[in-house]
Amino acid sequence: MEDLRKEFENYMADRCVTSACEEEDTYEYPDYVEAINAELMPPSKSGVYISRWDLKMVGDAIDASIAMDTRARMYKMLMRSVHDAETMGRLLGAFTSLIDAKIEPYREMMEAYPASAPIFQDKIDKAERTKAFLETVIDTYF
Repeated sequence: MEDLRKEFENYMADRCVTSACEEEDTYEYPDYVEAINAELMPPSKSGVYISRWDLKMVGDAIDASIAMDTRARMYKMLMRSVHDAETMGRLLGAFTSLIDAKIEPYREMMEAYPASAPIFQDKIDKAERTKAFLETVIDTYF
């Protein structure tokens, strides 16, 4: 019984029991994964916030089932499901549609409240630049 107790204690000591422990991702991602991540995911750069639910919906659009997790992990899981230019085209199309849906309320607010136009126009301009970047990804990386 003591051996079993020691074995269990050693197992618990070696095991990661806190959420602070991170598994190292050894998957080799192509160059475009980081390029898209850098342009799309930070709201300060893309003009829109891509939530975990948004990533899940984009995954559904390309028939990729991804589990709810942190945004970074969900993005990487989503990118693991892209293996060819056709799937990448569908993925980029889904992101473009998502961006369009997210900036539509900005346009409505600009019409309803003209004094807020400079604030929302900045976000719309960033979103349009991000969409333009997404259109060049297939030509650049595939």
